[in-house]
Amino acid sequence: MKMFEVAEIFCGAGGMSLGLQNSGMTPRVGIDLNPYCISTYKRNFKNSTGVVADIANIRANDILSCVQSRESLVLAGCPPCQPFSRLHRKECGEVPEFDHYLRLIWSIRPEWIVFENVPRMRAWTELWERLQYRLDRMGYNCQISVIDANDFGVPQRRQRLILVASPNDFQITWPSTIPRLTVRNSIGHLPFASTAIPNHVTMALSRDNLARIRRTSSNGGISKPADAPFHDSYARMHWDEPSPTITTKCISYSNGRFGHPHFDRAVTVREAAILQGFPMDFRFEGPLKETARQVGNAVPPPVAHWIGKQIYQHA
Repeated sequence: MKMFEVAEIFCGAGGMSLGLQNSGMTPRVGIDLNPYCISTYKRNFKNSTGVVADIANIRANDILSCVQSRESLVLAGCPPCQPFSRLHRKECGEVPEFDHYLRLIWSIRPEWIVFENVPRMRAWTELWERLQYRLDRMGYNCQISVIDANDFGVPQRRQRLILVASPNDFQITWPSTIPRLTVRNSIGHLPFASTAIPNHVTMALSRDNLARIRRTSSNGGISKPADAPFHDSYARMHWDEPSPTITTKCISYSNGRFGHPHFDRAVTVREAAILQGFPMDFRFEGPLKETARQVGNAVPPPVAHWIGKQIYQHA
């Protein structure tokens, strides 16, 4: 079987690298501007290189020097999605990270490209068409789909835009029969909170919020009328449904349906990571809010695992 190597730019905690590794690939390098992300990457990918750098300062040779051959390289790049998010109310304008991402693709020309972002990214027509034009000019065939992570065995509703590209002829088969996981069968076994469990911590509630969550019924309770604006804030998750989309504010009770279904607290970083598809032994480095940000920004590893298996079928 062909050995694929992975270079991940904008790697964050390394969710994409972990999933591709689980499919049989070898992570070689992860690059991110955030030093806490690279601390997490280095802790969990001990045989890979973690680099703290602005993508503007990264050249093709910086990446190619970490791998044996571009013919075995999977270049995974997930430019920051905040400019394209529904929560971002301003026009995104220029996105320098995206331009540097295109520059590296053009210079490296890897065997495979895996790109992930929010579905709304396609609404920024100029950027999206620029990406497709660049790939077409280089002779890449593309498979593009909007997927829900819950279809891949992730206990979370999370729609993402996936693009896989290669000069090879290939066809991605998207899953349809994977059993759906829920909050209960993913985090129901964990105790209230414990420093004995890595990252099993969350934000302390103010006196008012503690009183509010105590008045909110277990298993999906809300503290606002169902027709009120942002009624899902100050609300609990449902035990027997997938979680809502895990965001960078996932440990904040006031920023979404992030209340635990039973305990009077928001979910912990560890619980949020499990709902993203990370294993229990994956450690996140940094202060509390930084670790939550890494979890919320991550690519769910089971999604990347599926993509990796699809690539191997066409190797």
